[in-house]
Amino acid sequence: MRRLIALLMFATSCNGSAQQRAADTRLPDCEACGAAEAPAGLTATMTIAPPEEPGERLIIRGTVYQPDGRRPAAGVLMYAYHTNAAGAYARRGGERGNAQRHGYLRGWLLTDSLGRYTIHTIRPAAYPSATEPQHVHVTLTPPGGRERWVESTLFADDPLLPERLPRGHPADAIVRVERQAGDTLLARRDFVLDASGRREIGDFVLKAEARDNRDPR
Repeated sequence: MRRLIALLMFATSCNGSAQQRAADTRLPDCEACGAAEAPAGLTATMTIAPPEEPGERLIIRGTVYQPDGRRPAAGVLMYAYHTNAAGAYARRGGERGNAQRHGYLRGWLLTDSLGRYTIHTIRPAAYPSATEPQHVHVTLTPPGGRERWVESTLFADDPLLPERLPRGHPADAIVRVERQAGDTLLARRDFVLDASGRREIGDFVLKAEARDNRDPR
C-alpha cells in the first residue's frame, strides 16, 4: 500500500512539473510586451548587455516627461530589448515568457524622481536580411497605466537609413550617436507622455520625442 501511495505521489508530482513547464513556455498574447515580467528592485538604470557581450558599447540616456513636456514623469516602467551584434534576438536556452521571442538582451528600469533613465548595452545590428535598420524596441508603462509600445529607437548614422526607414516612423525617434572616451557610444532620447499624441494608454497617449545628445550629467 505504501508503495502504491508513493507511486501515485510521484505520478502527481511529474504531472505537476509537466504542467509547470508548459506554463513556463507558453508565449504571452502580447508579442511586444514585457512590463508584466519586470523583476523587483528596479532603479533608473538598466544593463541589457553584460560586459562580455560582443559589440560596440552603447549608452542611451534621456528623460520621460509629463504631458506638458516640462515636468518629469517619475516611476515610469521602461522595457527595452534588441538584437545582438549579429542581428539576432539571441537566446541562451530555458527562456520563459517573452524572452522566448526577445532573447536575453532585454531589461527594465523605473525612471527616477526627475524622470531620467540610463541604458547600458551594445549597439544592435540590423537583421541579416537588411530589411530593417538597427533599432531598440521600447515600451513605457506610466504609474497606474497600461503598457504601451512606442516607436523603436533608430540611429541617424545607420547605413540602411533613409532607404529602410519604416513607413510612418517619426523622425524624432532617430537619435544621433556620439563616440565618447573609451569608444563608448552615447545617444539621447526623451519621451513625452502627451495627451494629444497618437497612442492611448488609459488617460494618456505616449509620444516619443528625441532631443539633442548633450549629456546632462
